[in-house]
Amino acid sequence: MFNRCHPKRILSKIVLFMMIIFYAGCVRLGNRLETIPLPPGAPDKIELVKGLAENETAMTSFRATGTVVIKIPEVESTQISRESTLHFRYPNNLYVIGRQYGTRIIELTYTDDAFLLEFPTRREYCLRLTAEEFNTLTSADIVREMFTPESWQTLQEDLIRITFYDEASQTATVELWVRDPKLRLKRTLLVQGAPWVILESQLFDKGGNIIAHTTKSEYHEQDGIRYPTQIETQFPGEKAWMRFTMRRVDVNVPIEDTAFDISGKADKLEYRGFQRVDIFAGEGTAVEELTTDN
Repeated sequence: MFNRCHPKRILSKIVLFMMIIFYAGCVRLGNRLETIPLPPGAPDKIELVKGLAENETAMTSFRATGTVVIKIPEVESTQISRESTLHFRYPNNLYVIGRQYGTRIIELTYTDDAFLLEFPTRREYCLRLTAEEFNTLTSADIVREMFTPESWQTLQEDLIRITFYDEASQTATVELWVRDPKLRLKRTLLVQGAPWVILESQLFDKGGNIIAHTTKSEYHEQDGIRYPTQIETQFPGEKAWMRFTMRRVDVNVPIEDTAFDISGKADKLEYRGFQRVDIFAGEGTAVEELTTDN
């Protein structure tokens, strides 16, 4: 029967079939982002994102001293450590030492979604080899929001949109969209350039609720790299917020692998007789007993 069909009819059926596939694909992907008119001199979105990527990835590591302030619902008082040391290595290695009156009271090591919390004065530690799930985010999400919110090189051009540009302040608002599967807004950025840096970032869940709001300020420049010396992040769904204020920053300094070796550190703590506790189950010493600023 197929061989006896008219060639034009066969062709029309093929075209119709292709149109159905194309239309179905469009439905699955969602509507295209409409371009918003911008004033003359507005930056090209690809060049803007490229600038962000180049600046952020140029800082492969840093070591800093400063103040860490944390507020979480499990602890009544705001926790302040004015003698903290931060070690960071791109993209996801973090080591923080919190001191009070010269004494190490808490240490945090985060690597590849695993993290280790040490309480030296109490000889206790909490170990997680996978990301901890909270109400709206994971422990991995929280670290990324503060230091590396996006993988800039993997962003799709058609899912980026500039919605505002002010030439006087050289600021722009950028939207980052995703399809999962429907088109939705994932993040908004307030950036300033050029070279472009992030002043503010808001992360949204699938319902359009803000689940992370980060501000970065007091930018300095070293070796051609612009970096913030104050980072503050709020997590509304977790009713938590934290702020890093860095007084001295050394950019792209070598940091030993041992600083981020979670398994090695945990083995040494066990050997030294430290007790492993699950702070998320209420075990161990209350955090306010360790870090309250009297």
